[in-house]
Amino acid sequence: MTLFIAASALFKMFYSALGAGVGVSIVFSIAILGAVRSTDLRRSGRTTAAAGYALLAGCALLLSGAVVVYGLILLGHKS
Repeated sequence: MTLFIAASALFKMFYSALGAGVGVSIVFSIAILGAVRSTDLRRSGRTTAAAGYALLAGCALLLSGAVVVYGLILLGHKS
């Protein structure tokens, strides 16, 4: 019975960590995409679209930073 409980907790930790890692990576990739596209569009003179991509980059960067801070807070509460 104890082995099943330990395996269940280990599996839960595994898929939670995998989901968080993939999620943060995707959000940070969106931030990079927004920054690069914003720069390209600004250089070509399309300032409205560039501002939209810059806003996307800023929001994604804030979100990925917030997730990292939240993870550190959770880590501090576990100790």
